[in-house]
Amino acid sequence: MADRVAESARRVVGVALLALRASMRTKGVASLIALLAICVLVLPGVIKGDGTPQGDLHILLSYTLGFSFGLLCLSTLWAACALFAAEIDSSRIQLSAVKPVRIAEFWVGKWLALLALNAGLLAAVYAGVYAQVQWHLHRNGWSRSECLESRRVTRPQLPTPREEALQTYGEMKRQNALPKNLSERAILRALEEKAVERYDVVNPGDPMRWTFRLERPVDWGEPVTVRVKFDTEFSTRELVKGDFLLATPAHPGQAVEVHLDDFTQNEIEFVVDTRAFAQQGSGEKAGDLRDFVLTFRHTGDAKKSSALMLRSRQDVVLLTPGGSFEINLARAALIHGSVLALLAAFGLTLSACFSMPVAVFSATILLALMLIGNSVAETVTEEDEQSWLNKPGIWVSRAVEEVTRRALKAEPLTALTRGERIRGEEIRSALVWNGVLVPLVFAGAGWVVLRRREWAAGD
Repeated sequence: MADRVAESARRVVGVALLALRASMRTKGVASLIALLAICVLVLPGVIKGDGTPQGDLHILLSYTLGFSFGLLCLSTLWAACALFAAEIDSSRIQLSAVKPVRIAEFWVGKWLALLALNAGLLAAVYAGVYAQVQWHLHRNGWSRSECLESRRVTRPQLPTPREEALQTYGEMKRQNALPKNLSERAILRALEEKAVERYDVVNPGDPMRWTFRLERPVDWGEPVTVRVKFDTEFSTRELVKGDFLLATPAHPGQAVEVHLDDFTQNEIEFVVDTRAFAQQGSGEKAGDLRDFVLTFRHTGDAKKSSALMLRSRQDVVLLTPGGSFEINLARAALIHGSVLALLAAFGLTLSACFSMPVAVFSATILLALMLIGNSVAETVTEEDEQSWLNKPGIWVSRAVEEVTRRALKAEPLTALTRGERIRGEEIRSALVWNGVLVPLVFAGAGWVVLRRREWAAGD
């Protein structure tokens, strides 16, 4: 058994090396390398930031990596659409079909070749962007600790959107206020979506309170950053005032109060040193702090200032140290690599099913359908669902959204530019879903199709 596995692995590696060697000799790969070099070296100089370190780093990390990743996605998909289709159309596949190589080994070998090529190009792009970041830090004299951050994000302890939806559904049912002609599943889905985007209103004089439990306790002397994003009328922001109070149950006698009288910026951040929670004069350390309580009171004049609104599930966070920027950059590269693996598997399966022009056309149409389907699924209303004419399109859109939701869920570039540590759960989900489970499904579909092709009849 072990000998068979080893022999199969050697055949897979052989197919991968041949495919990789052939692709490296094509003009397409050379053109792609040139385009990526332009993105990494020229784009940061063309698109200007706001002059601040954060603005310039946003251009480097978001735009440069975003454009480069988009090019890699398109090139991966189109190259995968050509691998089987071009060989079958030109009858070159016959040269490989007579060899003792199974269909599944063909598919996996070519998929690994695309993965190896993408891994090299993606690593070169990320290395080039990181080198530019270091050069900007050195040239402009920016502080590395302030610009290149990786902080854990902790959100308030609140009921999950599903739990809140079930509670609201129960109250509506008791009051006989459930919408007509809608199933329980449709109502709960709508309530869950509303719970995620639900705004809390803070009127002048009203308090708000949030509790946090950190995934990793902070040590003595480590900073805790409070980030809150408010929505209010632009004309009255200068009249809004408020007091924040950050406390910890471990040291009830100590708390940090921050007074704010300028809400012209929607997003507010302030840093608290954990040594402030030690008992004064006792020499006690505040190590192993895990639980925090954040209180906010709107102290603005009720006659002049307007109410504040915020989404507690999204707009209130605690930020704590979470490793180095370099590790966070590597985490983003892993997530991007997993998406490229999924696109390679998708394109290979289309290449096994159709000729090259048809495969490329089908891939482009399906990508457009994915984008449209996600937009429709997010904007559909309860009134739209009640029409039978709209239901087929809504069902298709939601099916597409459900299939692609896991693949598009992680947003590594947003986390990088905001100095937020990419969670391990997101990486594991991306690698398992995009890099293993979905490619296995595509591999099975490609194997079924290729077995029915005439050249594979003898397998």
